[in-house]
Amino acid sequence: MKRVAMSVVVLILGLGSWTGWAMTAAEKPFVSNIDSQTGDIHVPEGYTLWPVLGTWSHAKTEGDSGIQEHHVVYTQPETIQHYQQTGEFPDGAVLVKELLNTKTMAMTTGPAVGHATTVKGWFVLIRDTKGRFPSSSLWGDGWGWSFFDAEDSMHTESKDYKTDCIPCHTPARQLAPKEAVDSDKWIYSFGYPVLQNK
Repeated sequence: MKRVAMSVVVLILGLGSWTGWAMTAAEKPFVSNIDSQTGDIHVPEGYTLWPVLGTWSHAKTEGDSGIQEHHVVYTQPETIQHYQQTGEFPDGAVLVKELLNTKTMAMTTGPAVGHATTVKGWFVLIRDTKGRFPSSSLWGDGWGWSFFDAEDSMHTESKDYKTDCIPCHTPARQLAPKEAVDSDKWIYSFGYPVLQNK
């Protein structure tokens, strides 16, 4: 009788632990920098500790020669590893493009050398293979999309990804690898050589 009672207690405790784990797993967002109910995105803390995926420099089009803006793109180490192994961005991949003001000056390496100065803002993309937020105007085409001004990393300036983000990413589709997953074609992956290193 005691043995049966003990078995029942162990079973109940086991079910309680499993239920608690299941509830925690269900409540946990698939990435930490979103509101799991609304899909609202914010700039992830500590992203500068992630590997640099790649960099972009935008030349001045008027006035003195030099760099107008510099972009540094960060992602999680596991995103790079997954892409190198599969050729695809994994669910939950976060890309943070940090926009930086610049200064151009003469140096011993050249007469017009540009370097980054202060943060101007951020673009944040989150890979979503499950279509988690169909009612949000900032989620679709396989990604969550948001732009943030340097003054506020918690609240996006973006209203609708189709008008605020897609136009700048459309050219990437013609430059993407033909074998790429359709949603991954929105990313200018050719600018990230580390993805090709295996």
